[in-house]
Amino acid sequence: MPSGHTTEADDDAELDMSVFHKYAYRVRKLFLFGLHDAAVVEDLGMFQALQVPSPLLPNLTDLVWNDELGLSLVWPLLNPRLRSLQIPISHWITGSTPLLLSKIRGLCPELRSLTLRVSFGLVQGGPGEQALAGNCLSRVICSWKKLEELDYSPLGCEGITSLCALSSLKVLRLHIDDSFLGLPANSLSFPSLRSVHVKAQNLGSIFSLLQAMKTFPKSIRIDLPIGLFGNVNYGLETVELILSLISQHEVERFSMSFPGNPNPVNVSDMLQPLFRCRNLRALQVAVMSQFTLLDDDLCTIASAWPQLEELELFDLPPPYRAPFSSQLADGQDFPPVPEFELLPVPQPLPVPQFLPVPQPLPVPQPLPIPQPLHPHSLISAEVSYPELINSWFPYAHRTAKITFHGFITLLRLCPNLRFFNLAIDATKLDGLQGDKPGGGVCNRLIKHVNFIDSPIGDPEVVARILLDILPELKTVLGSHTPPYTHLLPAGWIQVQQRILATREATGAELAT
Repeated sequence: MPSGHTTEADDDAELDMSVFHKYAYRVRKLFLFGLHDAAVVEDLGMFQALQVPSPLLPNLTDLVWNDELGLSLVWPLLNPRLRSLQIPISHWITGSTPLLLSKIRGLCPELRSLTLRVSFGLVQGGPGEQALAGNCLSRVICSWKKLEELDYSPLGCEGITSLCALSSLKVLRLHIDDSFLGLPANSLSFPSLRSVHVKAQNLGSIFSLLQAMKTFPKSIRIDLPIGLFGNVNYGLETVELILSLISQHEVERFSMSFPGNPNPVNVSDMLQPLFRCRNLRALQVAVMSQFTLLDDDLCTIASAWPQLEELELFDLPPPYRAPFSSQLADGQDFPPVPEFELLPVPQPLPVPQFLPVPQPLPVPQPLPIPQPLHPHSLISAEVSYPELINSWFPYAHRTAKITFHGFITLLRLCPNLRFFNLAIDATKLDGLQGDKPGGGVCNRLIKHVNFIDSPIGDPEVVARILLDILPELKTVLGSHTPPYTHLLPAGWIQVQQRILATREATGAELAT
């Protein structure tokens, strides 16, 4: 062995970190969410073992952490420049988690955006231990006085009321459970809030939260489990109460998804309390039951909100299920159905004490728990309704009663409409056969529509209507091309081909 090349010398040789330091200053965003690789833990641990000075990434501004890696490993990545931090706490350890969280505040004092979620069931030790965990989380969160965006799963009513100390908060996303039914009225004040997004297990908790808010932001989104069991204790009466509360404020954007009930829902009647929000610009309603929406109903909605820019109305009538392989054509492979989390049947909840509203409605009473229509009807609240439409196509069909006559009326009454997602009955084409089927109505803002689950008649006539009223239209297949194009209805494929051909011809004419 040549002199100077001994094993001892190799063991004592220092690791060359020059390349790491060269590029470490360039890193602005780091996403570690969803990783389960032991090598990541070893790499982060190596930096600590080598005593590499912290912060490892001095210019890091956005960090998405994975709690599977442990909170202790996040410290070397925190720095005073950090502005956005996401930490899902899936394992609450009484002896260490509070200490680790308290240390984070001093390492990134200028944080503007924070995601901090704790699974309620993973906080062990009973109500007393959960209260201690809630107090710890509140102290840590409220120590960031400049926080503007918060995604949080608070523990109990005090976990929410403490957030009022965040005077700069603009965006608030909450994940709440039944413990919020006892929120005191008018106990929440967020003077700078612009948007609130609430995920809950029942409408009663939603109402309790909203009636506790002194003022409402311009944008409100409400998501409930769209499986049938997630909302059985409160019916459409509670929906009307919620909409009546919202109608007392100048809301401009409203989104709500909920299970509905076994009977068809008239969307126009259900939304009537919200008609007082004359400045509404965006509306999305998703309901897990069949709704009725005719041309006259669409006209009523358009008349109530002439400033509408976005309109999405979804229904998915139960029961729905994937076809068996025997129902498919020979040689046809059906796309796999995504796996969804089954929701447990909740116990009946106490009826909350509601505040009076301008037009008093009956206090909602708990409804009997229905029997499941089909196992696939139990779907996790984490799945959005548009994702269901895309993932479960082509055997999930929305109710299509609106005709082109109603759609043209919508465009006429809402001239600022730039996005909509409605099912339409494109088989009823009476009175629309001329050169100007829209009667002069023309919208140049809409470029994408999604009609793939709508019935269609003559594709040539349908294409001519759409090109007349939506001259800038690029596709009828939605903003993203569906993954199962070979399963799309042939009629809409022909319409799409006609639209593309027309746009190419127009472009060629302009070029010459």
